[in-house]
Amino acid sequence: MDLTTETTGVREELLRRFKESGERERMQDILRNKLHASGWQDRVKDRCQRIINESGESVDKLTVDDIAEEVTPYARSSVPEDIKAEVLEEIRKFIYRSLPESSA
Repeated sequence: MDLTTETTGVREELLRRFKESGERERMQDILRNKLHASGWQDRVKDRCQRIINESGESVDKLTVDDIAEEVTPYARSSVPEDIKAEVLEEIRKFIYRSLPESSA
């Protein structure tokens, strides 16, 4: 087995464990709560409203996909760095706990 195949297999196994253990939902809850507490959701909502308002007369032709396409780069880039760091650290801890001893 080559390294790429082995890496893919480990990644798939970690993802399976991440989901099955409930860790994925726990991380989503943590992220959702922290983003809400930081005001991020309100800022993204305001940006969506601005996109809708700036669409002018074509608002009837504006789709959710159009709004999402325009707001997604802003939403991703505006996640506070401390929240990103905390969630990534929690994911790292899960990975280290989940790796076989020989891989750690």
